[in-house]
This record gives sequence, C-alpha cells and structure tokens, in this order.
Amino acid sequence: MKPREKILEAADALFGEVGFDATTTREIAERSGVNKALIHYHFKSKEGLLASLLDQYYRQLAETVTQALASEATLRQRMHHLVEAYVDFLAANLNFARIVQREASGGQHMARIRAHMAPLFTLGTQIVKELYPGAQQGDLAAEHLLTSFYGMVISYFTFSDLLADLYGADPLSPELLGQRKAHLRRMLDLTLDAMATDSEVRQ
Repeated sequence: MKPREKILEAADALFGEVGFDATTTREIAERSGVNKALIHYHFKSKEGLLASLLDQYYRQLAETVTQALASEATLRQRMHHLVEAYVDFLAANLNFARIVQREASGGQHMARIRAHMAPLFTLGTQIVKELYPGAQQGDLAAEHLLTSFYGMVISYFTFSDLLADLYGADPLSPELLGQRKAHLRRMLDLTLDAMATDSEVRQ
C-alpha cells in the first residue's frame, strides 16, 4: 500500500473512532506508519486530509447509487435495489456514517458534505414529485420522505454500538443486516402504496 493510501486508511479509522477534532496528525502518522511530513506533502493539512477522504467516499457512494438504479426493473424494484445497496455500502464503510454524522451535526466541514448531498437530495425529490403528484406537499412531501428514509438507514449504523447493547446481538451481523433490509423494503412498500393511493384520491 502506498503512503497516501496508508494515511487515508489511518485517518478514516481515527476520524471514525474519536472524531476529526480529537485526532492529531501525529496519531495519524503513527497509525499509518509514515513520517508526519508526508501528511502535509500529500494533503497540506488535517483539513485537507478529511476533505480528500470525504471526496473519495462520496465518489464511491455515487457509483453505488448509479449501479443500483441502472436497470430496466420497475421503479419499486429499483428503489429496493437502492436501499439495499446503500445498506451494504454503509456496512462496508462504517466510519463514513460516523464521520458524516459528526460533521453534519455542526462540524467545520458541513459545507463540503452539503455540496455532496445537495445534488442527490434535489434529484431524489424531483423524481418522487414527478412520479407522485401527492408528494408535492403535505404529510407525504418528498422532502420529508427522503429525510425519513435517510434517517432510517444511516442511524442504524451510527448507533450500531448502542444497538448492540439494546439488541443483545451484533446489529451488523449478516442475519440482522438481512432483517434490517427486509424491514426497510417493507417500509418502502408501505410508503409507495400510500403515495399511489393518495395520488389516486387526488385525481
């Protein structure tokens, strides 16, 4: 593994474990096994390192979303694929969920996260509103629906340590992840059915 990749891997682990603010470049250098000067050489600063890490994650997420939606299946099936792919992505990149939640809750890199998320959120709300006129406003408004599903998916991973205590089992085990996917598919089906019914009533 090249020094740059080692630094990113070490930063990912530390930012996920203790957060950006609590992590020092010295700790990153020690964990990655490289000279501290290499962090400045490759990333200029700790802020530049986090920015590179976030950009890398969001590129991977964009690819995941594109692949999940790139099929000739029905809309419902593609939504199922998307939710399952997002769950798999977060399960494989647990630090991503923790880093983003910390920064989105008032961290100094909120603007960068907003820049990555805004296009996806805008696209999602446009698609939902076009397909379901009832999602323009009200209790099934597209903005609220996307926010709710985002919370249902990502909170499972940001609170996985707490859930392990509450469940008395590892929520990231294949069995419980499978159950979580099934639950999310069920929630999605109920929501889509409600939106379709609401649209019919409005007509």
